[in-house]
Amino acid sequence: MTKWISPLFSDARNALGKSVVFSNWKGRPYFRSYVIPANPRTAKQRAHRAVMKELVKRWQQIAVSEDVKSAWDKEALPYQISGYNLFVKYGRLSKIEVPSTGTAGSPITITYTLGLPANKARIYVYDGSTWTDITPAEGLSSEPNSTLEWTPPSAGTYEFYIADGEVLVEGDTPPQPYQAITKWSPDTVNGVAKEAKCVVS
Repeated sequence: MTKWISPLFSDARNALGKSVVFSNWKGRPYFRSYVIPANPRTAKQRAHRAVMKELVKRWQQIAVSEDVKSAWDKEALPYQISGYNLFVKYGRLSKIEVPSTGTAGSPITITYTLGLPANKARIYVYDGSTWTDITPAEGLSSEPNSTLEWTPPSAGTYEFYIADGEVLVEGDTPPQPYQAITKWSPDTVNGVAKEAKCVVS
């Protein structure tokens, strides 16, 4: 094998034009031919990207104070990552789905997969003005595609979120909007992020 010993590019990085890519692996510099990365843009790929985009927007909505950021950073401390990274990780691994329509007084089925530990997880519903914790007394299941039933008390539009009940700013009581992580699931057929929202009549 030919060895590269020139000191000229001993710490080079990135691409040189569209012909050569310089990098470093385990302290050893190397170079290779430039290759355009594959980007097939399948429906599945687009759906997961759409969910990721929504999670970033959600974080920007809730992380409006240093107290909220600190609460999430504290939750992320054991994982040695930032609160933002933990929030996105939990959101990417979680899914929640509900029927698009329902009737007041009749139960609707919520299907969920938790991307965070079940002992921390909650399900919150938001009716446009009020947040309500609808987690069963026995808690949530860690099994994928678990279900629970909830009966909407009146007509309206309800959004359903998977939340982390342990992220809490000192002095606050749950449920809090900044605990609510995701209401999206990847729709891998249509390539979009599907919102867990039910319009109740």
